[in-house]
Amino acid sequence: MAFKRLPIIKLTGSETFKHAGDKVFSVQEFWQYGFSSLNSNVLRGALAEFLVENALKEHADIEVRSPWGDYDVLYKGKKIEVKCCSYIQDWDQDKLTTIQWSGLKAKELYYSEAVAKLSDLNQLSDYKSDIYVLALFKHQDHATLDILDMNQWCFWVLTKEKVNEISKNGSSVSFIKLQKLGIEPVSFYELPDAITACIVPDGGMSA
Repeated sequence: MAFKRLPIIKLTGSETFKHAGDKVFSVQEFWQYGFSSLNSNVLRGALAEFLVENALKEHADIEVRSPWGDYDVLYKGKKIEVKCCSYIQDWDQDKLTTIQWSGLKAKELYYSEAVAKLSDLNQLSDYKSDIYVLALFKHQDHATLDILDMNQWCFWVLTKEKVNEISKNGSSVSFIKLQKLGIEPVSFYELPDAITACIVPDGGMSA
């Protein structure tokens, strides 16, 4: 017996939990409880994906995030992977974090036999997306840290081929490597043009 995946409905936050007696608590309150620390390692990656979605699309065109796909954002038929790093973490530090984006290669995900047989999946790690956005929450001063401020972010936009070249067919790229190669980041406002520049008119990819 197969259980089909239920469709996901975008919540508003005003929904309340049911059959809780005289207790009234909402989805928004759950979000506040569980997801207020946006700079945590658990949430920052999803936040970076959300920023890229908003840079590229109108609000109504942004679908509910799926954590299980081979890519994070779909734009003009191209798969985009978003990776995120930050100098400042949500724990005590004695120095700033060294910036390196990892996990650029991945294996095909195995869900269950209801989706695909494990024996049919490609077990080799590979680049699954067409474009890679390496996001950096770049601010380095605790006193003025504001993860909601787009001026405290920057982004490197690379084609799959460029990632392969820079990493020498590897699974990670460091900030130092990008600096040495003279590859400059773009701002939030420049993201759409930078991503579009990776897509050539015939629907292929630029080098």
